[in-house]
Amino acid sequence: MSQLATFEVDKHEKFFNRFLLLLPSKLQSEDSNRLALIYFSLHGLGLLKRLNFSKEELIKYSQFIYNDFLIENEEFVAFRATSAFKQTPEYDFGNLSATLFALLNLLILESDYSSKLNNHKVMKFLSMLQVKEGEHKGSFVPTLREVNGKFEQYGESDLRLCYIAASIRHLMRYDSLSPSERINDIDTSALTEFVLNRINFSGGLSAISDVESHLGFTYCGIGCLRLLNYKFGPEFDDTISWLVHRQVDYPAELYNFDYEYHQEEDIGSFNGRDNKFGDTCYSWWCTGSLALIEPKNLSLVDLDRAKYYLLNTTQNQLLGGFSKDPDSNPDPYHSFLAIASLALWQQYEDIIIENGATTRHAESSSDPEPFKFDGIDEALVITKKSKEFFQHTIHY
Repeated sequence: MSQLATFEVDKHEKFFNRFLLLLPSKLQSEDSNRLALIYFSLHGLGLLKRLNFSKEELIKYSQFIYNDFLIENEEFVAFRATSAFKQTPEYDFGNLSATLFALLNLLILESDYSSKLNNHKVMKFLSMLQVKEGEHKGSFVPTLREVNGKFEQYGESDLRLCYIAASIRHLMRYDSLSPSERINDIDTSALTEFVLNRINFSGGLSAISDVESHLGFTYCGIGCLRLLNYKFGPEFDDTISWLVHRQVDYPAELYNFDYEYHQEEDIGSFNGRDNKFGDTCYSWWCTGSLALIEPKNLSLVDLDRAKYYLLNTTQNQLLGGFSKDPDSNPDPYHSFLAIASLALWQQYEDIIIENGATTRHAESSSDPEPFKFDGIDEALVITKKSKEFFQHTIHY
């Protein structure tokens, strides 16, 4: 490998700030994902230690989230995905993913949501979304709809929603309450069983049983279990092996022939499924999963090559940000997950070295001095500073 490219921190800062101010025309259809785009940009800036809002700005932006996205009625509290239907109650419903992104945004904006949101009513919303019977028992649907004056579940369930629900439960401090205090708790046993039943023979997890394993679903399943305080054991050895094999490589002794999908620039990246091309986001979904099970597992993949792929192949050194692959434009999603990956690897560098892996920085004096990120919580995917705010300020 040649020298690592410089991490363009100033350009990444400008990239995220641009998305907070104005979206490009091609993202006009993403209004329902506005809270997610805000999350990627705010926590991206947080990891760069470049979130430089004044106290007045923090209050202003927090109030924007409460005013435009919060739904509170007699039954539950949640956040809507878009304010487009705010004036049309028959179409205006809480959304599970929007609720998580709103809470994570409020954390980094240093807003004490525990003084504004009733955690039992938020948990009532979660319990209304949990599937109570059938093959998807324990999982969640994304939203509700009203039929004949009654709320009913609406949408399909999968592991992403399980992770989101477990995250919200943790943010509501329900895992620190006594059983008698959890008046609207979800069925955590059924949720755990649903996740464990999605582990395939390969070790990876899939959307539904006996379907091809996918790295994004695998992270969501593992993250959900971690947030439910599940103790990982030997039953996840195959999962670790499957995760390690997500890193792309084409060793000469195996690929001494023409191979249609052999892309030299993919080496070091991670793919989401067997025999697929690499993608920036899977750097996080793979190594985040390994770290959730046990941080020392990060020594099992080649992080030098992984770092080279991000910095030299998908980092946009002109505009800032990271792209999905070398042929794509940078976007907030891939940019945030690339930076989150680099922050995670730096955070556990000592553990990685202790377990036998070397680091490029230790070997190559020609490489630029590594940028110092804020730490990251691999379960909630938020900055260390936000996690500390949660621990010290959010009380129920």
